[in-house]
Amino acid sequence: MLATLKRLAAAVAPLVLASAIAASAQAAAPLLYVTNQSDGSVLVIDTATDTKVATLQVPAGPAMITASPGGRRLYITHPETGQISILDGQAIGRPKVLNVSGKPFGIAATGDGRLFVSDWDRDLLVVLDGETGEKFAEIKVGRAPAQVAVAPHAKRVFIANREDNSISVVDTDRLIVIATVKVGHAPFALAVSPAGDRVYVANVQSGDVSVLDANSLAHQGTVRVGAMPYGVAVSPGGDRVLVANQQSGTVNVVDAASLVPTYRAKVGRYPESIAMLPDGSKAYVVNWMSGDISVLDGETGRELKRLEAGDGARGLVVVPSG
Repeated sequence: MLATLKRLAAAVAPLVLASAIAASAQAAAPLLYVTNQSDGSVLVIDTATDTKVATLQVPAGPAMITASPGGRRLYITHPETGQISILDGQAIGRPKVLNVSGKPFGIAATGDGRLFVSDWDRDLLVVLDGETGEKFAEIKVGRAPAQVAVAPHAKRVFIANREDNSISVVDTDRLIVIATVKVGHAPFALAVSPAGDRVYVANVQSGDVSVLDANSLAHQGTVRVGAMPYGVAVSPGGDRVLVANQQSGTVNVVDAASLVPTYRAKVGRYPESIAMLPDGSKAYVVNWMSGDISVLDGETGRELKRLEAGDGARGLVVVPSG
């Protein structure tokens, strides 16, 4: 009898999760997906109410997460096992798992279905088919490549090389490095402005953000922020930049026009990844060591509340509804 009940629960659980997520999508609220590296799961949060709607099991050690344009697919890296898991953003089920070489870490998806994945140990940017895992290219970049960001209009991918104090710039058509640009010390996170005209690079050891022209690659400025910046996000209008400072336990709001910090919010312990809603009304920051998520006012940066996320919360992505 007990075995029958367990089998029934296992069969019903995915349907319950799918119904919860579908209900949120119908309400037109973006969903927030948060990886938990410690327990091999992805937390799903309805951003309208900031409540949990599902917890999805994935392979061990999920780190970074990204979404395809439109949010149809979610891609998660698993550095310790050399895997990428794929979730269907519209119909929840078991993740599809791609086995890849090396230590996949940073990841970005393009509209043509390709994945650009940094390989931390082998100093590579690997280009894959996002459905089949077919390998299109392995491109040599700098040492310890971390996060990856795409500028679709410029047909460029930017990679932060943590141990080279540089970023690599890759042409997405030719799949070659077209430039290597020096930035601050130990770059880890980067973000491209919505207009595609700027790249913001968070430099962990120098405690600053390098600002580059995405086309000419000229330096436009350097912004001093808190200690060990590990996450950066740009508002939908491109007028504000939010920087998560891990050691300081703070988030800086930077005015993009003047490149001057205008506000500093105190958040949880060791904030890392940060993302904003499509309308810019709220931002979410994963606090790795305190096991929670700070919800910030997207305009002012003021902390509104904290949500439980569990020990080991690491990466996050906002997926628009519909």
